[in-house]
Amino acid sequence: MLRITDNTLTGFDKCLPSKEDLHLFCRLLREIGIDVIEISLAAYEKMEYLPDDGKYILQVDYAEDIDRYTGFYRYTCHFHENLENLMPEIQINDIREIIKLRAISHCRELRIAGLDDLMCNGYDKAMEEIKKNLPNTKVNLNPENTYHCASAMAIQWLLSYGTDVTVSFAGHKNNGATEEVLMALRLVVRHKPNKDLTVLPALTKLYEKITDTNISNKKPVIGKCIFKVESGIHADAMSKNPAIYEAYEPACVGGKSELVIGKHSGTKAVKMKLEELLLPVPEETVILKMLDKIKEVCSDSRSSLCDEEFAQIAAKVGANEGNKIHR
Repeated sequence: MLRITDNTLTGFDKCLPSKEDLHLFCRLLREIGIDVIEISLAAYEKMEYLPDDGKYILQVDYAEDIDRYTGFYRYTCHFHENLENLMPEIQINDIREIIKLRAISHCRELRIAGLDDLMCNGYDKAMEEIKKNLPNTKVNLNPENTYHCASAMAIQWLLSYGTDVTVSFAGHKNNGATEEVLMALRLVVRHKPNKDLTVLPALTKLYEKITDTNISNKKPVIGKCIFKVESGIHADAMSKNPAIYEAYEPACVGGKSELVIGKHSGTKAVKMKLEELLLPVPEETVILKMLDKIKEVCSDSRSSLCDEEFAQIAAKVGANEGNKIHR
């Protein structure tokens, strides 16, 4: 059985939100299908108590904290004692260090963090080497994202080599991105297809509030603009079969397809937008004039048009060209 641990709540110590926001973050993580939620000691103390649902890991610095803070599914730390319910963590920054794992092969469980260079040096051989050095250990892989491949490495580990990974929402803490791993597993192996990913916009908004950051509009799965299309060929194809450009239905992650008009748009896209806004569709020569104006405006502003801006251009150009319009 695959097990995904999210450790985003170990990265909020410098911006700890309210108790209510921490509990809400946990609830939303559970709703999208996270198996285990890892929290820091500071976050736990702010939460005051553990939610009734779900499994939780506490990040501790000392073995005595395990007896002090009870009720957790697991504890994780940087010392390598073979204690019950303890998942030690080791940082490996270079695949040549994998051989060091032999020294701690006595651990029942072990999290391996780092390995940023997996993609650069033959990840398949490195993952096989990890299994070979730890034949009796349950390995949780926590690849880091220096080369922007952490999500892919976590997915590959789950598909072919292990059952446990640690990731973070939106790739927080330089980890693989929780939402990317969940979506890839849903598409490839139908992992937890009934879990509710429509709460991702709410989770994204909460994350941005807590961290005081804005997630890129183009961020896979959770970016606000990932379902917007601008070029005519894309708009035409999606009007006939959305699956050509969308790997999954936008609604399943709380999004929707949207045609926007910009400097890459063509006559087909302009006609579709006019029809969408219930505006008159002029002759081809007038549409070409509209496109000239659209490209001029969008090049100056370096952005696409909102519907109101597009309608204003369409009305102005249509009026100037003598309204050669048909419906």
